[in-house]
Amino acid sequence: MSREEKAELRAARRARRAAIAATADASAGAVAPATGRDLAPRPANTVVPLPRRDAPNRRQLAPTYAEAPVIAPAQPAAAAGKPNYIRISALLAIALPTLLATIYYAFIAAPQYVAEARFAVRGPEDAPSPTDAIGALTGLGGSTSTSGDSYIVAQFIESAQLVGNLQRGIDLRKVYTSDKADFVARYRPYDFEDTIEHLTTFWNSVAWVYYEPTSGVITFTVRAFTPEDALRIARDTVRESEKLVNKLSERAREDAIALAKQEQSRAELRLKFARKAVQEYRDRMGETDPVTAATAKSTLIGTLEADLAKAEADIAGRSAFLNKDAPSLRVARQSADAIRSQIAQEKAKIGAQAGQDSKNNPRISANLAEFEALQTERDIAQAAYTAATTAVEGARMRAEQQSRYLATFVEPHLPEDSLYPARLQMIMLVLLCSALAWALGVLIFYGIRDHTA
Repeated sequence: MSREEKAELRAARRARRAAIAATADASAGAVAPATGRDLAPRPANTVVPLPRRDAPNRRQLAPTYAEAPVIAPAQPAAAAGKPNYIRISALLAIALPTLLATIYYAFIAAPQYVAEARFAVRGPEDAPSPTDAIGALTGLGGSTSTSGDSYIVAQFIESAQLVGNLQRGIDLRKVYTSDKADFVARYRPYDFEDTIEHLTTFWNSVAWVYYEPTSGVITFTVRAFTPEDALRIARDTVRESEKLVNKLSERAREDAIALAKQEQSRAELRLKFARKAVQEYRDRMGETDPVTAATAKSTLIGTLEADLAKAEADIAGRSAFLNKDAPSLRVARQSADAIRSQIAQEKAKIGAQAGQDSKNNPRISANLAEFEALQTERDIAQAAYTAATTAVEGARMRAEQQSRYLATFVEPHLPEDSLYPARLQMIMLVLLCSALAWALGVLIFYGIRDHTA
């Protein structure tokens, strides 16, 4: 006998016992009420007959498990008639966007190739300084002119001016509206938006530039639908950036030299006026060098004073043995007086004497003072002009030494494989974002419903 048959037999026995007990209870309750004869006392040895009990039919009292009714689980009454909105919302919010993203990225999205270039603005000021070290530690960076030019280059790559230059050179509209581009990633020029501003917005979505302040490196990447277009755009962008750096360096050089040249122009004008004043003085006085004339006058006066001393000595010698009215002594005195008069006249020409008009009788001392003032002004102007000329040359040399240039250490190369779009990553991203949005919406919905209830 198998295990299942034994289990059925034991169950049948238990059912039979239960049925017998139930039948006994029913029979006891259904016994007729006792009559008066039955209530009469009976002897103690009287045998009282028990009521007859029929043996139950075992087949009817022992139902098997196969005959037992099966009770179905209870079902909610509302679930059978209403749709499952949670499931429908999940399908619309998660499954549908993921399916569309899968179809697009798997069958429609066009491959995009990336060209990269790395360069930096360099100059003689790139030597590290204490402020640069502090800036590197704090993350604020230094404030050198090369870092400022690097920021300018980074902003220039994102500007409409560069987009206009590239449009004139390689026709960006044609590159990004080619047949190899899909309808989502391509440039879509509309009649009322096909402007340089709209093209600049699209350019900033396919081009990326980053400036690292610590190292001064500028990283530039651009995407295109063919490797050749990506390489050509990257090379032209680097070339335009180099032109900008050269222009900034040339302008800085011109600004550094402009102030020195301005000072040189003022010194030159001052020197011209000083020289003209000296020339006018010489024309007015009729002599080229009053200093030389004064020196000659002084020499003449010295010679006359020596002759006068000799004449006086001769007069003193003759007066010792000649009469004062002697003819030779009178001649000697007249000669001495003539020399003395000549000396007085020459001295009067050099220095002014009281009671004489200096305008009508100009003196050598006044003329010499005026000429010395003019000559001093001319010498100062000449020295200022020489210093200004030297400053111009020095400023030019410093400007040449401080010129900045664009150093490209990672040249753009032809890409061999497309890096965009990242198909699997984008599909998983759409799935994750859709699931998060759906879960947030369900939580908000149930929160509002519970609150209003």
